[in-house]
Amino acid sequence: MINYTSQNQLSLELFKHPFETELDKNNRWVKLASVIPWDTFANVYSRHLQINAGRKSVNIRTVIAALIIKHKLRLDDRGPLR
Repeated sequence: MINYTSQNQLSLELFKHPFETELDKNNRWVKLASVIPWDTFANVYSRHLQINAGRKSVNIRTVIAALIIKHKLRLDDRGPLR
């Protein structure tokens, strides 16, 4: 099953986390997240998943974000690319 939270449902102001501080709006990842077309990426990614098979997936947005970070930081499964 597909797990996805639309980009229209998320807002930094409503994001709850245990650190009792707001996310820095000038952080490079926060800025990048605001310009990524999450719904478009999720639509393309979810075409390769079966809707009613298996357990609930990791949130698609989390998977896409991990791939973006991996490529931006030039990482592979063993660490930095050489």
